[in-house]
Amino acid sequence: MNKKIILIIAALGFMGVLTAQQIPMYSQYMFNRMLLNPAVAGSETDIPIQLVVRQQWVGFDNAPSTQLLSAHHCFDSYNMGLGAVLFLDRFGHERKLGVIVNYAYIINVSKETKLALGLSLQAFQYQLDYTKLVAFDELDPNLYNTSQSKFIPESDFGIYLYNDNYFAGISANQMLGLPIKIGGEEIQMTKLVRHFNLIGGYKFKLNTEFELEPSILAKTTFKAPSQLDVNLKGIYQKNYWIGASYRTAGDIVAMIGMRFNEFDFAIATDFATSDIAAYQTGTFEIMLTYRIPVKRYKGTSSF
Repeated sequence: MNKKIILIIAALGFMGVLTAQQIPMYSQYMFNRMLLNPAVAGSETDIPIQLVVRQQWVGFDNAPSTQLLSAHHCFDSYNMGLGAVLFLDRFGHERKLGVIVNYAYIINVSKETKLALGLSLQAFQYQLDYTKLVAFDELDPNLYNTSQSKFIPESDFGIYLYNDNYFAGISANQMLGLPIKIGGEEIQMTKLVRHFNLIGGYKFKLNTEFELEPSILAKTTFKAPSQLDVNLKGIYQKNYWIGASYRTAGDIVAMIGMRFNEFDFAIATDFATSDIAAYQTGTFEIMLTYRIPVKRYKGTSSF
């Protein structure tokens, strides 16, 4: 088996992820919409510093896993928000380690409502670890015994409308769509594909203690089946919440969380309903947020 065959096998593995997880998947994105849309930067009341740890398909070796650290802040005097995300995403023999910087220009549509235009610049290192590939002949001297990596730039764009009661946004991820070339022979493996997101939600105040927030997320690449998430979250005294989501891809998500002073803690579990359910024990995602209090204009929401 020569190097070219090894690269083809790696390419097929990456293309298999193309329709499913070229961009990391999150279950609790409604608590950090900046992960989907750069225009969300600066939309929250405080400065949220958030850590997310996600392990997908527990029971599979080298299953997808994601860790990220994010924060964003609104600069009132300049009508702009800035945010940043550090992330590590792994799937089998592939790894992406990178940083995203988000900028949002915020327009006052009315006293309570804001419209933001956002742009992000990101850079990540894409790495293939050949030692994790299964070879037909492990004694073949042409096999790679190390890893290969490539530096990739990217950019996202988004529009986001929000106030205390509702939010709506549209965004495009991986707008550059550059090809990935890796390996000594520089064989073109695949290219990053543009992803488009449409998100929206409304908060119903049932009484002084209970709030109910339904929301949706529609995702498509126009090159693979589209996906719709339908979410429902109940909030009690603004400090406790429970929610559920259904993905048309076949997952049901349960989530629960609480706020204590400046800290938020939440956990979500994904239950697969497809054939893959028989071979894994679920997906788990933990979220921890610390909110730095800041005096802010009205029209923003920490939930």
